[in-house]
Amino acid sequence: MAKRSLWRLALLLAAGPCAALPVDFGDKVTAALLCRSEWSTDFWHGYFSLHLQKSLRDWGEARWWDGQGAQLGGVTAKEVFTNLPESQALMVGILIEQPVEEVRRIVEQNLLVTFHPVLTVDGTRYMNDSASVMVGLTNQQTKWYCARWNLGNRP
Repeated sequence: MAKRSLWRLALLLAAGPCAALPVDFGDKVTAALLCRSEWSTDFWHGYFSLHLQKSLRDWGEARWWDGQGAQLGGVTAKEVFTNLPESQALMVGILIEQPVEEVRRIVEQNLLVTFHPVLTVDGTRYMNDSASVMVGLTNQQTKWYCARWNLGNRP
């Protein structure tokens, strides 16, 4: 028995360090995606930098990290993002490698929420009652996010 345990330990050490996401990562980020939590830019930058390592890039008024396969509402995050400090929007979101219709169905089923189609000049977006948004991209991927605009009444 001891020989088997030593063998397992040797395999774990050979695999290198593991960066496991915290147990509550999915719940915390999903709540933010559904616009059901308060947050600050500093909080999310620190949280994602701690648990998802170094950011990938700054683009589109947001900082992006590798999603490390996090399961959020039943879908897998390819990347996660939050607003840059100078942005006028407070934003938390994810990029998913599935079409918006599929993501919408999975999230609605798993989280018991409803996303309604909203026609915009850029096409159809899906929004729930708490202002969470899903947008289908031209490459069959989906952005799911919550954005709140800074109207000067928050520190």
